[in-house]
Amino acid sequence: MTDDRHDVPAAARDERPRPRYGEYAPEGWVNPVAPVESSTESSAPSTAQQGPSPVVRSDAPAAGTWGAPPRPAVNDLTGGRRFDRVATFVLLGIGLYSVVSNVVMASSFSSALLSAMSGAGYSTDEFTSQDALQRVGVIIAVSTVAAFAVTLIWSLRRLAARKVTFWVPLSIGVVMSIVQMVLVLGVLFGDAGFVQSIIESGPSL
Repeated sequence: MTDDRHDVPAAARDERPRPRYGEYAPEGWVNPVAPVESSTESSAPSTAQQGPSPVVRSDAPAAGTWGAPPRPAVNDLTGGRRFDRVATFVLLGIGLYSVVSNVVMASSFSSALLSAMSGAGYSTDEFTSQDALQRVGVIIAVSTVAAFAVTLIWSLRRLAARKVTFWVPLSIGVVMSIVQMVLVLGVLFGDAGFVQSIIESGPSL
């Protein structure tokens, strides 16, 4: 067996004794041949660390399509929204009753109102503006029909848009009540004889 150290040039030759099999290298000894790293170990990542790649099925149905699992139902009618709907329909029902009553009474508005006032103890013998009071009854009937139509359409649109709606029929109902009162009182207190009789006698209790 030949010694490999004779083939190495004198400048690169390491004269220190090599460690034998089974013994540790002497202190300060360095292997003159640099270790070569395996390219397969450094370049190939460990498949065990990466884990299996997820498989995406292209034939999986999208959510909301035919064959897809149903989405959970969401109840958007909270307590406040439910109260708003109930209050809106109740107020619309009251408004509809008022409209029907005004339309039915339009033909006999003057006589019905004077009879009600007589029953309350007021003297209506001196009242001479029955025609004007009758025209007011017709105006009230027509205006309430128009106001209810606007209220109904506006309320339904707001309910469909999930907006607070109960104030719409409430506000329009209050406004129409004030308008009717102003019209009727304007005719009654515009009759000088009726006013004088009310001041002198007052209601008979």
